[in-house]
Amino acid sequence: MPGREGLGYFHDDQLGTDGKDVHEDSRVEPIIKDLQMLRGLFMSALRKGTLEKEELKKNPEHFLQHDYHLNDMDFAKESVDMEGIHFLTTDVKSLIALSNAYATDRSDANLNAIIEVVEKASLDEVQIVTRMFAELLSQVNIAERHHRWRRWCMYKRGETPLLHFSDGQHHQADDCFKMLIQEGFSPAKIHEALCQQNLDLVFTAHPTQSVRRSILKKFSMLDEYMDTRDHQDEMMTPLMKERMFMKMQQTLMAVWRTNHMRKLKPTPEDEARYGLSVVEETLWFGVPEHYRIIDDALRKIGQPSLPMSSKLVTCGSWMGGDRDGNPYVTHDITKRIVYLSMMRACKLYHVEINELLWELSMSGALSTELQAWMDKQMVIQRKEQDEEEREINEEGISEKLEHKDFYRMDQTQEEPYRQVLVRLRTILENTITRCEALSIGREPKPTGLHLKRTEDLYEPLDLMYRSLEASGDELMAHGRLKDLLRRGEGFGVHLVRPP
Repeated sequence: MPGREGLGYFHDDQLGTDGKDVHEDSRVEPIIKDLQMLRGLFMSALRKGTLEKEELKKNPEHFLQHDYHLNDMDFAKESVDMEGIHFLTTDVKSLIALSNAYATDRSDANLNAIIEVVEKASLDEVQIVTRMFAELLSQVNIAERHHRWRRWCMYKRGETPLLHFSDGQHHQADDCFKMLIQEGFSPAKIHEALCQQNLDLVFTAHPTQSVRRSILKKFSMLDEYMDTRDHQDEMMTPLMKERMFMKMQQTLMAVWRTNHMRKLKPTPEDEARYGLSVVEETLWFGVPEHYRIIDDALRKIGQPSLPMSSKLVTCGSWMGGDRDGNPYVTHDITKRIVYLSMMRACKLYHVEINELLWELSMSGALSTELQAWMDKQMVIQRKEQDEEEREINEEGISEKLEHKDFYRMDQTQEEPYRQVLVRLRTILENTITRCEALSIGREPKPTGLHLKRTEDLYEPLDLMYRSLEASGDELMAHGRLKDLLRRGEGFGVHLVRPP
């Protein structure tokens, strides 16, 4: 395959090829193509940057316009073409080429050739090589991670017989249940054990974490573009493909131009924010999906879904509470981080409630229990409205957010579930406002009813779920609302259990 000599930055054990030559194993052919695409776009972007600088030196008033046509790019060729990139000196190019040779043939001669060039290279050249290798290896990681997801999808579709995990364990719920049944466990026993199972993930801040969130987000964007290319390639127009490649190239260059290291020492609050972002951007979506995978595997062995009270995954945290290990963590810091966590959790729930407002537009009566909850809330809301009117009379202003959809109860009189959700949204907004002030050490302004416990949020959502099931709208109950209830059990109103 053309250009393979430039893809020597990974070896067999990384790709799980059971000791075979990576280039002779058809299972990794897609990852090679992905890597050529990423590296080709990256090298092309560096070359264009050099041309732009040279053109601007000649004529400062003229910016070079490029005719991209990335659809027609030979990625295999571009991925190994280092010509025309101004900062890649002869020694730098030589080191990259020799490293490729050593990855293919790890002989003493090849290693000594690398050492010889390094010894005569300048410090700046060595730094450039180091930076280039870091960038190229990160692209390998992106391509490999995406390929693992691709192969998992192929396995679940029945297109490949086995996932090649190095430890040989049963990583899929279907396979695990099949093995357990073969060993004598009944399907009912498997269901019973899962109902009692709990994995409690406890987060701790790690100040030596060097990969910035700005970089991780860009890696995630690249993975999404590659996923789009896998699943929508045949449906995309030439312009759509061109724009996708341009976005990938822009993202690769943004990674290259971003400082990968934080120069400021993180505070305990910074560390908590970094940790919470992991939950917000991964577990928040992964936990309900995990439940759905388990429920589907249970269905295949004739068992019901896990009960809504199940707590397969929960989250705890030491962030902001490690007082014996971090002298900068005080009682006040811990308190502020608890409110910070609650504020960010409520913002996530607020997004989901807004989506449910569009989905649960059904008319009809609520269950007796949910109607009782709503009647109680209406009494509280009238008191809040009376208080708001008094404030308006005194100050002459109103903070009613009339720009929102479904901002008044009378808009949704024939749609009772929307009435419940509008009220929940208001309670969440009150909680966010209060926690935001407390998280920065300020005294909050008086607000209406706000959340104090997870049950304050979970109860009305659970009543909605049961009401929908009882009224024949079980299909609607088992969508976004069910996922939200699973999140409520796993994350609570603090996202992670406070220290």
